[in-house]
Amino acid sequence: MNTIKILVVEDEIIVAEDIAGRLKKLGYLVTATVTSGEEAIEKVAENQPDLVLMDIVLKGEMDGVTAAEKIRTKVNVPTIFLTAYADEKTLERAKMTDPFGYIIKPFQQNDLRVAIEIALNRHEIEAKMRAALKDSEAARESVEEKSQRQNQYISMAAHELRNPLNAILISAELLKIDRTRRSEESQVKTLRLVHSATQKMNQLIDDMLFMGRVEAGRLKCHPLPINLVEFCQDLLDQLQLGNEAKHKLILIPSGVTSAMLDQQLLHGIISNLIVNAIKYSPNGGQVTLELEYHQGAAGEKEAIFCLSPQCLFANSPVTNINSPLLILRIRDEGMGIPETELGKIFEMFYRCKNTEKIKGNGLGLTIVKKAVDLQGGAIACESKIGVGTTFTVVLPYVALASKTQSD
Repeated sequence: MNTIKILVVEDEIIVAEDIAGRLKKLGYLVTATVTSGEEAIEKVAENQPDLVLMDIVLKGEMDGVTAAEKIRTKVNVPTIFLTAYADEKTLERAKMTDPFGYIIKPFQQNDLRVAIEIALNRHEIEAKMRAALKDSEAARESVEEKSQRQNQYISMAAHELRNPLNAILISAELLKIDRTRRSEESQVKTLRLVHSATQKMNQLIDDMLFMGRVEAGRLKCHPLPINLVEFCQDLLDQLQLGNEAKHKLILIPSGVTSAMLDQQLLHGIISNLIVNAIKYSPNGGQVTLELEYHQGAAGEKEAIFCLSPQCLFANSPVTNINSPLLILRIRDEGMGIPETELGKIFEMFYRCKNTEKIKGNGLGLTIVKKAVDLQGGAIACESKIGVGTTFTVVLPYVALASKTQSD
């Protein structure tokens, strides 16, 4: 058990020495004995005692009450007042400093011990109560934040689902019209509109479910054997079918074949980044997905990104940087991201100011970031307005044996 440290503030030298002697006999450590309030304040800051024994009436400009008040505003140290006499006004002032006890002079040694132990016990209880209140407040704020997020989810979902639902309802009404009045081509266009609206609804629902599972801590990383080239090419082919011909999606595998990865999380990363690349390249152009393999080594992460420091965000560090790494780079020739907003793009519901005319819910990059973190990876972005954007994702990579690769 640590020895209790006590500062004695008493302007009568003989009395101060007597008190210090009694304290030592009781097993306490006297850090110092001082005779003025100014000295008391200095010694508290210097020695950090556990308790201060303070004479109310001190010689000089500062009495014990003022000294105790100044000490309380700077550090959380309990004070016990020593007094033989004080007027009513001084005693009232002393009460305002919330002292932990009074000892009336002259006093017995046992009175001193009891007062000190009661003061220390009360101080410990109050400290625990403050800590509990702080934890309770933090928990309350966390619950309120979660509730606010949920309300934001609901509000956003209701808003985003309204448009495709309206499109489906209008299309359904149009299809009810006598077919003789509408050409086959017109009917096909209506059905395409229904299909597109349904896809948007499904994507939004999938995004909301993903974020809900992440928030609840129910989404885990489950690596399974995967042929990366086939997986990525199939995904690009699917995305190409749903987009206009002015966007060309290209895969550059660079020797990467099969590995152990979580397919769901990988799908979330690539699909969201490719969809964003297409969406924010309104004039078309080429969107490239590059796959690279690196044998991890110290300092490899920085070499892989090859980006300026301001483009690297506070990501989760790559798990086991000395292990092999899979590098995904998604490049587009789109509108770009303003430099001042690069640090915010992974925030939930955040959308850059230059994308106001393009529909979106601000969840795509948040999902990408969560999926990267769950795999112990890291992500960075480099962008230039009017030129394009490159997202670089680094994931721990477990290559499969050739037999597994050929299966």
